[in-house]
Amino acid sequence: MKYLRSSAALAGATLVSYVAATVTMKMTRGPNLNRRNLAARDSITAVLNNNITGGSYYVEVNVGSPGQKQTMALDTGSSDVWLLSSMADLCTSAFLQGFLDDGCASTFDHNTSSTYKLDKQGRFSIRYLDQSGASGDYISDVFQIGGKTLKTLEMGLAYKSTVGTGLIGIGYSLNEASDARNSPSPFVYPSIIDTMLSQGLIDRRAYSLYLNDLDASTGSIIFGGLDADKYQGNLLHMPVVPTRLSNGSSLYYDLGVALTSFGITGQHGNTVNLTSTGFKEVAILDSGTKITLLPTSIVANMYHKIGAVDDTNGTGLVFIDCAILKQSPDLTFNYGFGNHSGRSIVVPINEVVFDVKDYLSDPDTKLPPLPFKNPCAFGIYDGGSTGPYLLGDTFLRSAYVVYDLDDNVIAIAQTNFNSCSSSLVEFRANETGIPRISGVASSVRLPGTGGGKTTTRAEGTEAASATGLVTTNSDGVLTGSIIVATKATAKAMTTVTATSVGISTASQSKEATAGSVSVFNANEFVVLGIAGVCAVLGGEWFIS
Repeated sequence: MKYLRSSAALAGATLVSYVAATVTMKMTRGPNLNRRNLAARDSITAVLNNNITGGSYYVEVNVGSPGQKQTMALDTGSSDVWLLSSMADLCTSAFLQGFLDDGCASTFDHNTSSTYKLDKQGRFSIRYLDQSGASGDYISDVFQIGGKTLKTLEMGLAYKSTVGTGLIGIGYSLNEASDARNSPSPFVYPSIIDTMLSQGLIDRRAYSLYLNDLDASTGSIIFGGLDADKYQGNLLHMPVVPTRLSNGSSLYYDLGVALTSFGITGQHGNTVNLTSTGFKEVAILDSGTKITLLPTSIVANMYHKIGAVDDTNGTGLVFIDCAILKQSPDLTFNYGFGNHSGRSIVVPINEVVFDVKDYLSDPDTKLPPLPFKNPCAFGIYDGGSTGPYLLGDTFLRSAYVVYDLDDNVIAIAQTNFNSCSSSLVEFRANETGIPRISGVASSVRLPGTGGGKTTTRAEGTEAASATGLVTTNSDGVLTGSIIVATKATAKAMTTVTATSVGISTASQSKEATAGSVSVFNANEFVVLGIAGVCAVLGGEWFIS
């Protein structure tokens, strides 16, 4: 579910390096660069890229034969995969690009693909919460992601669009645009998660998401497993809340769970609860939404306490004094799940406040009267009194989330920012549910707990860790590595080292630390290393 408001305003959030697993390059964002005029990427990688200019997380894939590189946004809030045609109106019309202040990140030319197949002409049409959308045909073609190949994947090919980037929706099949309730002849087709399962890339329709912090240029997603070094403490398992129909039946459309409390912990550790006893609202965990949408009853009180100014009807932004980052650096927003003994995900203030100096320097920008001189943007919005309520990227960066579409369960834990190690755990077909594996020792002060506590790994878990490579070139650009490990021994590794000018390959034997189990099943999985603050194993991981 895509929700973007005044994305141009966040175009100048911060300067970050565009870091990829195979090729690392600098990305400089000037005042006129935003999500609506992103140029095509040069990186050949499938890591999640935190493009702060648009607040979305992108993966790079190859589609067709021969493969055509596509930059696509990852979205847990929708379920369709769709591409922009090279003939799409937005991609070919200078008038539309100027009118919509948008352009195309990448396009697909079906005429040059020998494996392209037209499935349903003119039947694809999708509309998002922010009223952007796309329409065209349903097609099938080869789809390469994370070093793995889907021999055929059904997806949309858009010829009309108000969105400049294609999407990879990884939600429930019943949430596909083809099954929309207003569709004249609805149908459901195999989603990308269904297709990964049927073609043997994963053993369960489950995956885990790690966005990392706002300053990180990359995150990671593991299809078919989780990384126990990327979260703190234990995972809280929660049932996905089904949608109840008028006939009394229930179906699973959205990846929503019950939010049961919300509070603010101040600079000196005092916590104020903004919800009453018995509060419970369904909140959708949505990586395709850059902000978080909460009930009016929470937001109005929160804005009053932190001095935020809602100008969503004007500039489309919520403003807050930038000084709060220095005056109250330990302030947190606490999202509660489960019952009274459940879990809180703690979101630091610096994960929801954005620098918008470039946006404010635009002479066309008209600000409302503000009680402070140095305004920043705030990433929690008023979702109204009836919803839908969305836990977008301003929440998800602080949470490690595991989505199990087979058992209709979501597991969540406090994220471990900038993790330098990895402990991979496979989801197996003959196992029930998400493995109950403890993460690293808790370091976040949780409201009402007096601080974190040390946890240990559960016995009998299968985990392996390896260290990627981090180097810098003469320009100070971080370079990374791809590690392809064979599960049969967890020892033999081929390292592909990325540089700023190319890729060099060297085969070498390195022994990986193998948690409590020394030998894996004799299958292969792919690990893409991310060069960042330290050697973080990240990217698009398939465990089969």
